[in-house]
Amino acid sequence: MAEVTREQTLASLQDGWATYVNRFHALNPEAQNEFLKKQGFTRFADVLAHITAWWEQGELVINGLLADPDYRWTTQDVDVFNAQAVKRFGSFDETVVVGSFELARISFAVLVSDLPEEAFTNKKIAGWLFADVVEHLQDHDIQ
Repeated sequence: MAEVTREQTLASLQDGWATYVNRFHALNPEAQNEFLKKQGFTRFADVLAHITAWWEQGELVINGLLADPDYRWTTQDVDVFNAQAVKRFGSFDETVVVGSFELARISFAVLVSDLPEEAFTNKKIAGWLFADVVEHLQDHDIQ
């Protein structure tokens, strides 16, 4: 099980993810293109759409698990899920997608802040928090 704490999750959301858009925009155009190519996305808005969709999914699952410990989510084909996220946001310009990303980030931070302490010892919830917030930042980090 991936162990994660409230503090670690909130730090990722409030420090790492909160500065994500600005860190990307601080890169020169060549570095931006290199980052996108390395990440496998065409537009920065597509990266944000991907992250936003996983946060939304994570919130649904975590809330489901809080309401019912036997809650089962539909296992997603990751590639299909990611393609659907990019398509869902594909007609929006970056400003709109950034707004959705920020709303999802804040919503996830509120969820994490309000979680009961025992949620962090629940393997399923901790796994989602670690994957969606902490590990995902490592996967898409901007250097």
